[in-house]
Amino acid sequence: MPPTAERDALADAAAAVRARRRALPAVPPVLTIGVLATYTIDPVEPYLRVALADADLPPEIVVGPFDQILPECLGEHGKLARLTPDALVVAPRWEDLPDGEEEPELLRLADAAVAAADRWESCLVFVLPALPQEGAGYWDGTAAAVSAARQRLRDRLAGRSQVLVADAESAVREVGALRAHHPALYAFARIPYTEEVFWRLGLGIARLLRTHFGGVPRVVVLGADLRAEEYAEVLRDPLRRLAAAGVRIGAQDEPGLLLTADPELASAAAEGVLLGPATEDWPAELHEAGVFDRPLPRRAGAAAVAPPEANATLSLEDFLAGLELSVTFGEPDVPKVTDLLARAKDFVLGPVPAGFDPAEFATAGDRLLLAASVRDRFGDHGLGAVAALEFASGVCRVEVFSISCPVMGRGVESVVLKEIVGRAEGRGCATVELVVAATGRNDVALEFAASAAETTGAVVVRTA
Repeated sequence: MPPTAERDALADAAAAVRARRRALPAVPPVLTIGVLATYTIDPVEPYLRVALADADLPPEIVVGPFDQILPECLGEHGKLARLTPDALVVAPRWEDLPDGEEEPELLRLADAAVAAADRWESCLVFVLPALPQEGAGYWDGTAAAVSAARQRLRDRLAGRSQVLVADAESAVREVGALRAHHPALYAFARIPYTEEVFWRLGLGIARLLRTHFGGVPRVVVLGADLRAEEYAEVLRDPLRRLAAAGVRIGAQDEPGLLLTADPELASAAAEGVLLGPATEDWPAELHEAGVFDRPLPRRAGAAAVAPPEANATLSLEDFLAGLELSVTFGEPDVPKVTDLLARAKDFVLGPVPAGFDPAEFATAGDRLLLAASVRDRFGDHGLGAVAALEFASGVCRVEVFSISCPVMGRGVESVVLKEIVGRAEGRGCATVELVVAATGRNDVALEFAASAAETTGAVVVRTA
């Protein structure tokens, strides 16, 4: 198939899955799944949902704010801590990790994810990061460094019964590097991959979860049609892999998962995998059917790698203390303010008031548009927080207070609130009134406001 036609076929197949997602009936979920990533991973949701629905495991999927893996895993009041999901999916991207500290940061994310899954009694699916895109400014040895880090991470996670490992690199390779990345969408919305990659990644995660929660036979039976000597070489490697995964090859009449190329045998089997006419495609077809999906086995001769003591005892306080956070306040850039207000969903006091115009608000004498720029050891995040303050009759009214997703959970909100209290005092206001309204996604902001009212004498909360 020509490359263009193949690309179009993949795109059409992914679109068909998204259409099925919209048509799924509303049924009570069997699994709750929390998803965290260093990038916007929301596009994986329809593919993961459809694949699990097809496996009779209809899920409730909650995607946490992007680039919040450590705060969510270490904290007790985050979005996923409140959910306590049956399965926690964690997907870091190598390019999103601090320069020069990628491997230790990756291992630290894994340690925190394992600890959170243990605390929540969840199954953890950790997604190995893909190799960085070629020609994206990385030095020649990056691929080797990433490959070595991926193997050390595999060893770190191996042998844990509640930890499964998916692989973003596998999804990228299946789609093809040239059509896997989406630089323009990443620049606009922090979505690094095309829909086809999210489709393959969703299928991979779903296969692991189906194996863990739904179960697959531990016995595989070769159909009579596959016992011919001519197929021995074709099936040698797949059967070796099954044995390595702890699967037994059963006798012909023994109950188990039947592998066959005969449609009649497949239709008569309680559970079977029908292989196509092209024998060279059989290994790929067995992989696609999820036959090899098992918890990651420890490599022969590789000892379990215990987390270093510093990582094992990592707390949210440790994370915040090591951020080297810097928050500065300056003149608001109105277009950037408008963009942040449109994007921020998880930390907002409530919906932005109808007709709110940042440019007009900033010019009024009894009002102040507060804009905060944020830096930490991960880099310069630019505009990270916006608050609109209105001063009247000794009260500083705050109806707009938004934190961008990349800097949530890093202490920025506390720094901004302290600045608000200081500005209020400077205007002769003894009270700071936070006007809140639930949006369905802003529980973190509502909890922060309630806590501020309890611990900060000048702050009160009013429901809109």
